[in-house]
Amino acid sequence: MKTLNVIIAVMLMAYGHTVSGQKALDTIRANSQMNVALFFSSPIKQAITGNTKAIFTYNREEAQYFGLLQSTANTITNLLVVTMDGQAYEFKVAYRENVAQTHFFVDKAHSIGPVQQLPGKKGDSLASHTARFPLLSGLPSSDGNGALASVRRKGIRLRLKRLVYRNAQVFMVVEVRNRSGIDFEVGTLEALRINGSLKRRSSYQETKLEPHYIFERPKIIKTGTSQGFVLVLPKFILSPKEHLRLILLESRGSRRLELNY
Repeated sequence: MKTLNVIIAVMLMAYGHTVSGQKALDTIRANSQMNVALFFSSPIKQAITGNTKAIFTYNREEAQYFGLLQSTANTITNLLVVTMDGQAYEFKVAYRENVAQTHFFVDKAHSIGPVQQLPGKKGDSLASHTARFPLLSGLPSSDGNGALASVRRKGIRLRLKRLVYRNAQVFMVVEVRNRSGIDFEVGTLEALRINGSLKRRSSYQETKLEPHYIFERPKIIKTGTSQGFVLVLPKFILSPKEHLRLILLESRGSRRLELNY
């Protein structure tokens, strides 16, 4: 394994002078018969595809510089990769019966931007200012208003737009609209799993859901604007007796919104 890592590092250095001159990796063609290898300048921390028909395999136990991509017929999706140096990369993946290129060397010039660590968090808790999740954009909501649940207070509206299950994670799409006449500085947003009712305190229980990531978390929402962002949570399934609660607090103010779903 160490020998393989050394070989990969040498390959990256050898091809490093050609990477900056490569065309941006807008679309990667893949099929189910061949492995398409992506070599990064930093080891892969985490990766996800927008469709289970496309598979990106990488070593989750021992960080390595490369991953292998395959895709089944009639698949068009995207691939998001976060590397150990905090850079995020996104590629479009499309099926092709005959693949002309089976390896790509990727450096920071291809990055869509850095991801930033959440204040007070360590390890996998990251917040992104520029990373995008278009795999969520086309997913339907449960009602005609485009939200699963919403709450309004003093000109601020909090909406839970979607809950998307992908493997061992849940993508929670949230939107905040500000029509209060005063800018809203975003403080904490807590996600709680509620079991029971406060009317029966003996059976009431709250469980806090800690996000792995928060993508596009805003610092401030100007009056007259809306901002959406995505919480990536460990997978959970609500029982018939449970519901989800979101609590949004203002950073330097007293405004508070509580949404139940």
